[in-house]
Amino acid sequence: MHFLLASITGIILGATTVTALADKLPTGATPLSADEVRAIYSGKTGVYKASDVYYDPSGTTKGVFGKPKAKSTFEGTWVVKGNEQCMYNKSKGDSKIYTDCNAFWRAGKNIYSLWSVHYDGSKPDQVNGYAIERMKEYKKGDLVSKKFAAMGGE
Repeated sequence: MHFLLASITGIILGATTVTALADKLPTGATPLSADEVRAIYSGKTGVYKASDVYYDPSGTTKGVFGKPKAKSTFEGTWVVKGNEQCMYNKSKGDSKIYTDCNAFWRAGKNIYSLWSVHYDGSKPDQVNGYAIERMKEYKKGDLVSKKFAAMGGE
């Protein structure tokens, strides 16, 4: 059972950070400010391929894994330091806390993100791992709490 929970948690967290299109960071790109990064997440739901995560302005997270049918819940916290946002989540029934971080830069009109800390300890691709499609994943408001509560989330 623990292996199943760890596998689900790994998929949950990895799904929140997988990039659709990745490339190199353009020369001259500048880091976003902490306030700009906070604005990306605060009060929004990350709608990802395999999970949805709500980033409460208070710094807490709650999420539901599984699409189209929800399979598990997870919750934790999120913080911003400089141009990097990190979340620390644990899956229901698993005491281990998993960390994922994303860092952001601006080049012209594009915002680039890098999955900078991986929940599984693997190293980020700091050469070709920058994505520009991430901003479409964030939807205004809490699109998670009803499903989270229905699944017995705390």
